[in-house]
Amino acid sequence: GTSTTNFYNLTLQGNGTKNLNQNIYISNSVNLNDRELNIGNYFIEITNTNLSAISRTVGFISNDLSGKLIRKTNSTQAYLFPLGSSIGTPRYRPVEINPSVNNSNKYFAGFINHNAGIDAYNLNSFDTSLCSLNNLYYYNIGRDSGSTNAQIIFYFDSLLDGKFNTAANWITTFPYHWTKTNYTNYLYSNPLSQILINLWTFNNSNQFVLANSINKVELGNNITACYGDTIVLNATNQYSNYLWSNGANTQTVNINQNGTYYLTVTNYNCNSTDSINITFTPLPLAFAGPDTSVCKGSSIQLNASGGTIYNWLTTDGLDNPNINNPNINPNTTSTYVVEVSDGQCKNTDSVLITLLPLPFVNAGNDTTIYENTAFQLNPICNNSNIAIWSPSTGLSNANILNPIAIISNQTTYTITITDNNGCANSDIITLSTIPEPIYEIIIHNTFTPNNDGTNETWYIENILQHPDNHLYIYNRNGHIVYEKQGYNNEWDGKYFGNELPEATYYYILKINDGKIYKGDVTIIR
Repeated sequence: GTSTTNFYNLTLQGNGTKNLNQNIYISNSVNLNDRELNIGNYFIEITNTNLSAISRTVGFISNDLSGKLIRKTNSTQAYLFPLGSSIGTPRYRPVEINPSVNNSNKYFAGFINHNAGIDAYNLNSFDTSLCSLNNLYYYNIGRDSGSTNAQIIFYFDSLLDGKFNTAANWITTFPYHWTKTNYTNYLYSNPLSQILINLWTFNNSNQFVLANSINKVELGNNITACYGDTIVLNATNQYSNYLWSNGANTQTVNINQNGTYYLTVTNYNCNSTDSINITFTPLPLAFAGPDTSVCKGSSIQLNASGGTIYNWLTTDGLDNPNINNPNINPNTTSTYVVEVSDGQCKNTDSVLITLLPLPFVNAGNDTTIYENTAFQLNPICNNSNIAIWSPSTGLSNANILNPIAIISNQTTYTITITDNNGCANSDIITLSTIPEPIYEIIIHNTFTPNNDGTNETWYIENILQHPDNHLYIYNRNGHIVYEKQGYNNEWDGKYFGNELPEATYYYILKINDGKIYKGDVTIIR
């Protein structure tokens, strides 16, 4: 018959496809077993809200353009719509509808196993977020009653149908076109993959088709880098194919030259292209200064140039590592490295600072001398080039190594030795003074040079304390018989090796303080 019919249970058995010639209601369950139920342009509505109201082994429900399977729901679980077709290429492409709340609703679904364009749903008309649509089949899905939004899951064979990552819905207002559904996920699996619309409002049309959205590649903003850097461009791993303008076909490329770089990616037959310009700027001309040397214990000023920001990476002895001209007082010979920046790029340079040893100098031991008597300073040093004594008071020459000092008061002298490298070192010596003792000259007026070993020479007491004396001896006729500069008690009464006769002789003795002694001396044999 052709009248709408109510069934409690409907079971498919036997062979062949079962064809429906009228609308029917199932109040309890339908068991498809392994059969196809072709409902044509009619509907089958299952009023039982139990998830198991439809059972099957490999059976499914097929339909023509306006045919549909209707299920009543009252839970937040997934209700199966086992859709398929044996017309043309046989396909089983079920749908699940999962209401977001457990209110009472009616949802329907139908599967049309041919190109949607045949039915005036132009597959070449779609928005810019899509790049390709499934041309094998499409769905008719909607809500007959209720107001609950639902999750929709489309099952498909990615090996036979192709890979898809979203779903599209037909827009029924001008300009008519397919548009990408929001909040879509996808999962590739075996035997059936999934496209999932997380929440559908059922406010648009009922036509759905599997689609691929443009996964637009974004290389980001243009990059300015520094010479010597390597820029890694990463297109992420969400594409199936990559083609860079430099010929690379990898997800990432390393760039170290100026240029504009293009990338075309392919994902599920969709292409996307982006470009990025990379500019490498020259490094600053870092200069740490010429190699130099410094004497131990002294400081020197470094002087780097080439940038606006400075950072000395070697900090030994530096007073400030963040300026171009810090002072350093190094502890050892070192190479100082400076990082120079122009605010964007950095470069480094180094300078060798050689630490020179100080010359050795020892001014001598502190000494006590007689007032106003000559004392020669005798320091010990090495590598001497210039010697300077300070103060110069009382010195014969303050600019020689061994000057004579004649002082009347205690004096501390500092000697500064400068070597050929210009390094200087100092030491001090203190000369203390005491009064010179008075040595009275006592002149004996006789002596007996007769070879008996006693009183053989003319003896003048304390004459050795006056070494700068000058002695003259005359006979009674006024002739000089003996003369000696620096007499030292050695006259033995001879004249040119011949013994003088016993007689009285006359002397004149001049000593270094200007005194003159005159008198006579008698030789007794």
